Amino acid sequence: MISSARIVGAGLIGTSIGLALKSASVAVQMLDNDPAAAKLAADLVKSVDIAQPELIIVAVPIEVNQRTIIEQLDANPNSIVCDLASVKSNLLLKIKELSANSKNFVSLHPMAGREISGATGARADLFAGRACIGIDDADLSAKAKQIADQLITLCGATGYWMSASEHDEIVAKISHLPQILSSALAGQLIDIAENKLNLAGQGLRDITRLAQADSNLWSQILLSNNQALTPVLERLINDLQSLQKNIASNNSASTKDFLSRGKAGKDKIPGKHGAKAREYEYLPVVIDDKPGELARIFNECAKIAVNIEDLSIEHSPGQETGLITLALSSTDCQKLSDHLNSVGFKVHPVKNR
Repeated sequence: MISSARIVGAGLIGTSIGLALKSASVAVQMLDNDPAAAKLAADLVKSVDIAQPELIIVAVPIEVNQRTIIEQLDANPNSIVCDLASVKSNLLLKIKELSANSKNFVSLHPMAGREISGATGARADLFAGRACIGIDDADLSAKAKQIADQLITLCGATGYWMSASEHDEIVAKISHLPQILSSALAGQLIDIAENKLNLAGQGLRDITRLAQADSNLWSQILLSNNQALTPVLERLINDLQSLQKNIASNNSASTKDFLSRGKAGKDKIPGKHGAKAREYEYLPVVIDDKPGELARIFNECAKIAVNIEDLSIEHSPGQETGLITLALSSTDCQKLSDHLNSVGFKVHPVKNR
């Protein structure tokens, strides 16, 4: 297993990897050109000086990514160098062209992040249960791939290996396009008076969450993946233009078809840890607004060994009761419903969503 790692770039991703590796007892060195960022990350990770690291992770902005990779490869011929950039095809070609040590290079893309940038948002569990794409290439050495697989495991992620072009095409659809749509929608809100935005529900907040991301970073990402992203945008624009015409002409069938296709696409998104999406049942339970009530429910779940997959709470200040809705498998849902009823909880009929 990896014994030492140098991380060049003390942002959200780099520092989060540092924290994950430190939690696994790997010696970690944090470096960054920004002294304040470097110090914060070093303090968080308990950075140590490492002369010859087994692994070097490059977690820097796109505009300096290629240069930094080549510098680290040439200066550290015995280290495996890994980058985390979100666009791969052109990068791989350039590394092979410009570095004589490219056999020691491996490219990863952890599919995780937060709208909070920098080391202040770093978490050791940022990658837990998330996908991490590895770029499979004919020149990739067995040692480099082995180290990359170890890194993915230590971060708690699930690895998926594919070609650079396949990676760029899929992230254009599942990562870059959502960012564009979120920013586009949020941009439509600028001319709306603040008192009118008070009417907005949670749905608007959910959809525009990604719009809080770093615009400098994301403009670089989008432009660097322009070849894969352009046809994806063209298809979306065509779909929206068709929708515009159908709404203007009061075409109910086509408008409904547009929405139905959206639901069908949403249903394809997998569940936790990349597994097939599970169908849950939802158990509503009314509890009193007093200390310990939630803990009582969790204790009863533990007694009969049922697993709560998710939950929501509906409660307003001053309200004497709250509605807890528990998401469980069909078997666990019925089992918990019967048990909570037997011990006096106010359980209501199971719902499907």
